Amino acid sequence: MRLFFENKFFDFLSEADYVEVSTPSCESRNTPILHIGQDEVPTPEELLAAVGDNRSLVILAPDGEAAGERFCAQMPIVRAAGGLVENEKGDILIITRKGWRDLPKGHIDEGESAEEAALREVQEETGLQEAEIVAPLCTTRHFHCAYGRWEVKQTEWFLMFAPGEEPALSPEEGESISAAEWLGGRRLWQAVDESYSTIKVVFEEFLKYKVGN
Repeated sequence: MRLFFENKFFDFLSEADYVEVSTPSCESRNTPILHIGQDEVPTPEELLAAVGDNRSLVILAPDGEAAGERFCAQMPIVRAAGGLVENEKGDILIITRKGWRDLPKGHIDEGESAEEAALREVQEETGLQEAEIVAPLCTTRHFHCAYGRWEVKQTEWFLMFAPGEEPALSPEEGESISAAEWLGGRRLWQAVDESYSTIKVVFEEFLKYKVGN
């Protein structure tokens, strides 16, 4: 299981899984490892202390998936949904929120489906009036501290299509969104590089979808 915190990621793995996914790259050799017991549940503070200034941390447990689930279970799970929107030119809708490049997303309201929430959040945060869901992309989970408590945000991501070469956009300033723009080519990938690790995962899944379709 992979979890994120800001621009860092945390892999909960068993010993067998770790051997299978390990590579001889410098990054993998320098990744710190935290060993935990069968029923041990680290706190968010302990994980952040263990990762330090590194980009990632491996948490080794007898059952990595179960250890990740136990870690998440100690915090409220907040469900969210978001969209990666492509227009007719092949440009992608990117927002800037609190100085970070991002994709539109937000909480799933009571009674909403993930698809409905994703479409609503795209419209509210960017002013985009017409968009349709093409396919689900992936689900990401990240933990963060909100209003003095830790929580896990589980976000379901969808690929969307917006008709027109450059549909009009209007960023929702009340949500600390300073810009909403259509980006392609080098400008797009520079924005992705300036974004969160979770957003990079969404784009990885987007590229896989494009190759397969």
